[in-house]
Amino acid sequence: MNKITLQKDYRGFEADTEFERVAEYGSWHVSAAKLETVDSTRRLEVTDEELTQFFAA
Repeated sequence: MNKITLQKDYRGFEADTEFERVAEYGSWHVSAAKLETVDSTRRLEVTDEELTQFFAA
């Protein structure tokens, strides 16, 4: 899976939190991507714009 890292604190997650993509943009919801923390404890739904603004591959 493709890991991405949060660049700054966002929605209760600390900067540098690593996520894995659970579903690519559009495959579960037309406007959102699902991310799961690498340790699989929490999920986050983000839009394509939020991915661009807050995360780095």
